[in-house]
Amino acid sequence: MDREEAKKLKEELNESFSDEYIHNAGLLVHKLAEEFYQDNKLGGKVYFNDNIFEYCLIDILVDIARLKHFHDIGRVNYIKFIAYTASWCLKRKPFQLVEGCEEKYLYVNERFALSLLLQASGCCDENVNYYEEDQKELIEAIGQIFYHLKYRNTNPQTLELFLIGMATGRKIHFAMA
Repeated sequence: MDREEAKKLKEELNESFSDEYIHNAGLLVHKLAEEFYQDNKLGGKVYFNDNIFEYCLIDILVDIARLKHFHDIGRVNYIKFIAYTASWCLKRKPFQLVEGCEEKYLYVNERFALSLLLQASGCCDENVNYYEEDQKELIEAIGQIFYHLKYRNTNPQTLELFLIGMATGRKIHFAMA
């Protein structure tokens, strides 16, 4: 991207977001990526490419700005933000493999997107004790979601629908309990 394009893009983003919002959005996603990196002990196997991440963040913010303009809204909710973030991380792939690392790290960006979605859905709360049968079903469901992230259409709308479905399912479950 040349200087003129970057200047034009910055002006476009500043029409929709304050510098503080852009900074905080970048910090949030970067913090989530760092936690994922550390929790999964990826050092020496995978690295987080900050240049790719910058483009990823730009894509996220441009899409959200367009969404805000199209729907004439002032803010987007957290679910939309995470859906767009997960989608762009799947497209741009900010986690890069170190040469010679094991095959099990091949889908690291999909695992990161999965962690974003599960965190946003609140379905994997460490403080909740699941019945053994429920835990087995939850693990199977997470496996199906991971499969979807690897091989299916992962646009922001499908990911947002997933998060809305999870929230609705939880409400229905608690209403019936």
